Amino acid sequence: MSEVIRKTILLLQTIQPNENKEEWSTTEISKKLGIPVQTVHRLLTCLEEYGFVYKNKQTRKFRLGLTLLQLGLSIRDNLSVRNAAVPIMEKLAQKTKESVYLTVPEGCEGVFIDCVDSPHWLRIVEPIGMRLPLCVGASKKVILAYLEEKTRSQVIKDLVKNGRIKDVDHLHRHLMLIRKHGYCISFGETTEGTASVAAPIFSWENKVIASLSVAGPETRFTKDELAGLISTTIRAANEISEELGWVPNR
Repeated sequence: MSEVIRKTILLLQTIQPNENKEEWSTTEISKKLGIPVQTVHRLLTCLEEYGFVYKNKQTRKFRLGLTLLQLGLSIRDNLSVRNAAVPIMEKLAQKTKESVYLTVPEGCEGVFIDCVDSPHWLRIVEPIGMRLPLCVGASKKVILAYLEEKTRSQVIKDLVKNGRIKDVDHLHRHLMLIRKHGYCISFGETTEGTASVAAPIFSWENKVIASLSVAGPETRFTKDELAGLISTTIRAANEISEELGWVPNR
């Protein structure tokens, strides 16, 4: 086996998350593997470029990236939020007759990690692993709205720098409304002619870790239908949160 490949595999195995640690510094990885820091840095830079590792800009530490989902789906199957969400997503899809998505944040983006398709022949089909900025679409903006203030401010700052946000004041007002009402609605933001309703999913620490969304053609998201879709989506998202140990109104 190529020495570079061997070192890369050992590096990925080393930075697997555990109950005590989720992120690793270059120095920690170097000491753990007995590999020079310069070599670790080169490997991480290459892996980060292709999304196999993710660098936290605030801590400057690394963790596994969600691109691994697209290869073996091993990360997806080990995410506790997905395990808790899938049965509830299936019931929500049956009840609403629309596609249901589970989205998790990574940096400035939201990533679709699972979906239950609508039974309709005319339905929304977005690929698992699809990434979009946290300022685009209901499933992403509802996560952004509930991030801790410091993290949210940094994400918005980065998105402005990258040219993804044009009107910061408008976004802040929108995020305030999302937090006030507990859900987000979007029309045509991800795909033209589509609509989506999303609600946040919280961990036992009362931190937003994902969102649950119902998506379909705009023509089926009428004013008469929206109230029911909103309440149903919020209840399902809360049910997933409670499965993860979240306590409402804590």
